[in-house]
Amino acid sequence: MANEKQNYSADFKKEVAQKALDQSKKNLDKLSKKYDVPVSVILMWATELEKGGEDVFETEEDENTSSHEQSDEGISVEVTDEQLADSVEHGVMQDKLNYKRLIFWSVFGTTLVIVFVWGLIQMYQYNTGVTQDRVSSESEYYQVNQMKREATQQLDSFGVVDLENGTYRIPIDSAINKMAANEE
Repeated sequence: MANEKQNYSADFKKEVAQKALDQSKKNLDKLSKKYDVPVSVILMWATELEKGGEDVFETEEDENTSSHEQSDEGISVEVTDEQLADSVEHGVMQDKLNYKRLIFWSVFGTTLVIVFVWGLIQMYQYNTGVTQDRVSSESEYYQVNQMKREATQQLDSFGVVDLENGTYRIPIDSAINKMAANEE
């Protein structure tokens, strides 16, 4: 199919648009194939012809030729700045880097990252130490409690200390009661 941007004469546009209107804008596919014009363009022409009358396409053609005539005129611009002219010619502006500022921010950013990482390492070491201290103190507490329970159980129960010598263990409450009874 033809390109939608193709230039058509005003008479051709009027003829195709009139045939589209005669067909009540139906079966535009056949019309499109016959004149090698896209359906969308035929619809646009038909709408313009309905609204604007028969002189619509002629005024458009006049406007297009006058705008082409105006655009053919050359524009000359005189540039005194050599760097700007070079930039326009190459399409790129040259960057003038401020190396002092670039080095300052690079060093500053690197220092901040190092301080942040060092702080994270210090926090990890501190938390590890605190956790180890807490675990060791809890384990000592557990051991002490276990020893107290065992000692209390030994003091509150009967048992054999040395079977060959005939040494036996009695609960402490019972021993105190016997000693109190003997003193009386």
